[in-house]
Amino acid sequence: MRAALGLFYKDILQHNLDHIPSNGAALLVANHPSSLMDAALLGILLKRPVHFFARGDIFINPIVTKILHALHMHPVHNHEAGRHTIGANDDTFEKAITLLLNGELVLFFPEGTSHIDYRLWAFRKGAFRIALQTIKRNPALQLPIVPIGINYSHPTHIFSTVWVHAGPPIITNTILQAYPGQPAMALNQITQRAFSAVQQLVVDAGKESTALLFQALDTWRNASAALNSQSKESINKELTISRAFANWPPTDRENLAMYHKLLGETGTSDAEIVAASAPKLSASPLIIGLPAAIIGWILNSLPLLLARKIADNKVKRFDFYTWILVTSAALLYISWFTLMGILAFSLLPSWKAIALMFIAFSTGQYSWNYFAYYKAWKKQLDGKKLPLSRLTELTEKRNRILATINGLS
Repeated sequence: MRAALGLFYKDILQHNLDHIPSNGAALLVANHPSSLMDAALLGILLKRPVHFFARGDIFINPIVTKILHALHMHPVHNHEAGRHTIGANDDTFEKAITLLLNGELVLFFPEGTSHIDYRLWAFRKGAFRIALQTIKRNPALQLPIVPIGINYSHPTHIFSTVWVHAGPPIITNTILQAYPGQPAMALNQITQRAFSAVQQLVVDAGKESTALLFQALDTWRNASAALNSQSKESINKELTISRAFANWPPTDRENLAMYHKLLGETGTSDAEIVAASAPKLSASPLIIGLPAAIIGWILNSLPLLLARKIADNKVKRFDFYTWILVTSAALLYISWFTLMGILAFSLLPSWKAIALMFIAFSTGQYSWNYFAYYKAWKKQLDGKKLPLSRLTELTEKRNRILATINGLS
């Protein structure tokens, strides 16, 4: 799965994950923009086992449930699923408390459901009730709540970027003093503190401006300053843009809206406008590397095409798409490569079978890199197809947007 994520995302950027304790109990709370992908990323990036609490409706049958439990995943139910779920979380909450008392790392997504819009939904209180009840049982336990922000440059695009950003821990033990006498106040206090802490780590446009903010961030992300920035700088700039966006002057907002309207009218993307002005990419690597790319595609493409078909035909919710695509591709590719190895060693001498498997793996990796270069070359070609006057107009509007963004502090 780690390799699959490394291929799907151009960059997986992390910052301040050392706020998460290397040992002992801790409760992680994060925003939830991309379904099970959020949990998978944290499980891969962190150096210790993490227990995840996910939507109960994905535990659809005994086989799936067994697999999810093997991945340290446990069900938690929303009451909206029906009256029969009201008591279903008792065992789950007890499980979470037991894990924390045993010094484990537990992750909750307090928004309750995943969503791809650029805003943070109100937090449910279940995770924080668990934290307070855990400390009540063992007042000597140090139980930090660590806020985590997860931001994707695009929820489904291949070669996109994801940022995982942790904030300073919230020490819950100080709030426990008010819990026995005023449990509602203590619970509201810790829930609000956690919400505010996560809000500082995520791109949050509120309810009204998510589309415009996405356009502003898309423009920034394709700029050379963003592409060359370090992880910390990149995350902090995105958050700065998000927080300042509500106060953009109307003229700058109108310029941003007009720029993306013109992109839509011309069937062009911001990345193509940037590529059109960049140093020319040579077509020579595409010509020279085509034979190896074709071999790699023939030997490796079937599981990837099947995974894409599964995701396109079966996924109904946009925020589940990337998880289903990447997971299906990883599982199908492992099965495909295993089958190819069995057939190769059954039908060929050992040295030829080893050679075939090496060729399959190396050309598969090469064809993936070839595809990435082709996409960049194609963006530049499409951008240069625009009439010079229109390209100049779009570039000028884009530069005005970047000037506004660069002036933020």
